[in-house]
Amino acid sequence: MDCDIIGDIHGHCDKLDALLGVMGYRRTAGTWWHPERTAIFVGDCAARAVMGNQELNAIAWHTRDPRQPDE
Repeated sequence: MDCDIIGDIHGHCDKLDALLGVMGYRRTAGTWWHPERTAIFVGDCAARAVMGNQELNAIAWHTRDPRQPDE
């Protein structure tokens, strides 16, 4: 799935609505939706990552168990 990354809108909702419309998103039941893309919003030059099971397993594998420090 393709993504559109949109920076901080600083409260300019009207401009965001216009942008999403130009990008092919449509408002359906109060939610913006695109059949082939996902919008990801970032603010103030920071991004949030959504951790999936692969990342969780990698972190768990490399994190020592405080009850069993040798494992």
